[in-house]
Amino acid sequence: MKYYNFFIASLIFFITLVSCTKNKESTIIENNLSISVNESIIDEPIDLSIKNILIYPNQFDKNSIYIDVEILSINGGDGEVQISLLNDKRLVASNPIKVSSNEKNYFQSFMIGEEVDYEKNFEIGISALNGETNISNNKHIFKSSLKIEKPKIAILSGKLNFNTPHIINNLNADYDHFYPSPIDGNLDITDFWFTNYDIILLDNFPSKPVSDKWLKLFLKKIISENSSLVMNSRLDQDIKVLKDFFPIFNIKYDEGINLNDFNNFSRNQNGSFKSSFIAINDIFNISKNYISELNEIIDWILKDADVQYSFHIANKYNKLYEPIFIYGYSNVVDSELKNLQAEVLMDDEVISTIKLLYNPISGYYFSQFEPDTLGSYVFNIQNNKKLIDTININIYE
Repeated sequence: MKYYNFFIASLIFFITLVSCTKNKESTIIENNLSISVNESIIDEPIDLSIKNILIYPNQFDKNSIYIDVEILSINGGDGEVQISLLNDKRLVASNPIKVSSNEKNYFQSFMIGEEVDYEKNFEIGISALNGETNISNNKHIFKSSLKIEKPKIAILSGKLNFNTPHIINNLNADYDHFYPSPIDGNLDITDFWFTNYDIILLDNFPSKPVSDKWLKLFLKKIISENSSLVMNSRLDQDIKVLKDFFPIFNIKYDEGINLNDFNNFSRNQNGSFKSSFIAINDIFNISKNYISELNEIIDWILKDADVQYSFHIANKYNKLYEPIFIYGYSNVVDSELKNLQAEVLMDDEVISTIKLLYNPISGYYFSQFEPDTLGSYVFNIQNNKKLIDTININIYE
């Protein structure tokens, strides 16, 4: 019995020893796994980077454009970062973005207007995420080929009147105003002859007949600079003073002509030349909404006859096996949905055809293509098989 009890005690000690040894080994293995996982995380650090930048017009407001940014987050990471837009090193806009470990792509849209200098550099910058060490790809400096360009208008006033300030204050344009001196009544338009204008607006001008020489020089200026002409006349203005200008507006003169019988806002087009004759006393009358009609005339004059599309690459970098983002838009709002596609060529051979989709909110067409070979790619953008634009891309790494 004595030896039996010793055997039992020895067996229990052995089992306990084996159990402890296994637990120790298990703990060592778990610790090693934990160290391996931690080393793996250290080997793949958190990183934010700018992936794509899109610049496109605001289809609802011609005085502003959008700059959209796509941000890529890899290897997890949580927290809030600040994304900023600068122009000529001056802060234009900024916004916070919350980053979470289970999301990779983030988007930010900025709307900008006339407060920026489109000739200067833009910069997108992202603040560093907690634990992020590589911040070299957190900013991107770029130029904008898209600009807000207001028309250049010359306003020649023969006699200042109530309409004059109302016209000037409501024109969405850069303008030069020439008017008679309040001291001696002289009208100096020297600078007018040496400046190009998109539109020339004659505001109760001329107040007295012009010479044949003056009119010939005026017509030569309009033709050579491809300017359009708007004439605003009060109903009591002397017809004999205006009659030499009538042919420009396709108006036939006769002795019984009366400005009261005119269409208030006429439109005339001869080839690319557009003109409008306005016969109204009270453009300043807000209740009659005449100023809106005047602006519609200006918009009609400035509107291009043909809708034209331009396409661009959004990627910050173009790399092998990473999608190339292509997008494009029209020079004017196009209500007709286009059937657009892009033929992708290498060495003059079509290797793929991709369809472009329309974003109805932003008003641009877009698509993606993933290159799998180093070299030069040509994208021929087509509308119903008709070539409308071409993009060239080189991928060498």
